[in-house]
Amino acid sequence: MFLAAIVLSGTGEAAQATGVQAELRSSAAILPTSIPGAVPPSAPAGAVIVGTQPWICDAWQGFAPVVQVEPGVAGSLLAVGNSGNLRLPVSPTTVPATCGQMSIASGGAVYITQGVVDTRSTPSAARGVLRAAVDPNTGAFAGSATYIATTAGLDGNQPAAAALGPDGNLYVGFLKSGNVKRILNPGVGSTQVVQSVGNTPQGHPARAFAFVGNALWIASADALSVIPNAVSSTCQGGCNATVVSDGFSGVAHTGIAYDGSDGLYFSVAGNTTSPGSSQVWRMSISKGTFTFVSQGGVDRNGANASNFSFVAAKTNLLAVDPSGNLWIGDDTSNGSAIGSGRLWTVSAAALASLTGSSQGGTNVQAIFNVLHGPWFATLTNINTGVTTQFVPTFNADGTFTAVLTVTSSTPNLVTNDSGAWTLTAPVVQQPFANPQAHLTITDSQGVVLFSNDILLETVDTFTSLTQGTGSLGAGFEVQWVKAAP
Repeated sequence: MFLAAIVLSGTGEAAQATGVQAELRSSAAILPTSIPGAVPPSAPAGAVIVGTQPWICDAWQGFAPVVQVEPGVAGSLLAVGNSGNLRLPVSPTTVPATCGQMSIASGGAVYITQGVVDTRSTPSAARGVLRAAVDPNTGAFAGSATYIATTAGLDGNQPAAAALGPDGNLYVGFLKSGNVKRILNPGVGSTQVVQSVGNTPQGHPARAFAFVGNALWIASADALSVIPNAVSSTCQGGCNATVVSDGFSGVAHTGIAYDGSDGLYFSVAGNTTSPGSSQVWRMSISKGTFTFVSQGGVDRNGANASNFSFVAAKTNLLAVDPSGNLWIGDDTSNGSAIGSGRLWTVSAAALASLTGSSQGGTNVQAIFNVLHGPWFATLTNINTGVTTQFVPTFNADGTFTAVLTVTSSTPNLVTNDSGAWTLTAPVVQQPFANPQAHLTITDSQGVVLFSNDILLETVDTFTSLTQGTGSLGAGFEVQWVKAAP
């Protein structure tokens, strides 16, 4: 059996898979109902931080400054300024535009990807990649804006990813193609030369870029990947990205950010029916190890953690500020309602407390994809000695129904149960490449029946390798086998 081959003394550091709680800094739920000159965010999708001044790309307010609601208060609540902002697109219309990642040059030029607008009101030429300017010292808006590379047809492929390379050129990725393109001399004029660099893995849409030296790292629709020397003059059409095994194969990667040292942060989309599956991870560039960072957060009082998971597929905003703090943005309405966005931060100190792992991510999504039932397991409660045969069927909406047969009493007792199940990152990551997660099963009365790390062996079996908790027992080396439908 597979279990006989498992050696629990494998090498490698254990991941701190519990991660940290991000702090919710901005949402309609925590902000005052009226804020002079500011509003809650709407689908924030990109950010640059100039000194202490953050700017975000907001679906309603456009390129907009983030303002403190409580000046002078550490960790102040934040809102999005609706004055001093640059509404997108640059045209007479006030129809909002969704936008994507942003990148800033040392001189204060900010490049904003704008992939989707209301074309009934906005001509094709008034979208694509926008260049704006901020004061590099104060972060204040410093002038008018203009679209660049307007003759290259970038707008039709909906640019969403952008990163300035060490060569001074702007690298752009798209929602409608897997092309990676390079805009030469982006700081001057509006009709720049555009070159093809290569493609994302399988030519799938790009969501975000980050440079680490000459290497261009890519978060795309189903992979984390890298073009090792993207700035090379020989990279003109044939430098395709190589997939990095991070444990989230086939899962959309929605954001990416480099901390300027050794940490590459990336977010994965997760699944809307599995709270906590939208996660942020950190990769050590020098070691190739991965650390689970966060899957949600709490308010400033440390409350409401269970309600604050990142929204699946909408963790688009990911940025690291000059002080080493991580910024995260998502949207509870999936971008359909004004003012439903959220901004989070994770302090540099909290990030420094996290430890690494010799393995990639846990690929919670892979387990979610096979966790439909019914399954069969025999669970023994080590405190009572009672053994229960547990046959649950897991539904895609996060609910389950189950037949429980208590086998250590006479006569046998058969009951039915129902409730909810969730998958999160494992508490202790095992040194194997198998997809891993933490499965919690809670009945309709709120009783935790099973809560333990699990490791997927095949599509028909998974195993608990560590001691867990739960009223039915979650013992060591419990094996689950898929029952006949």
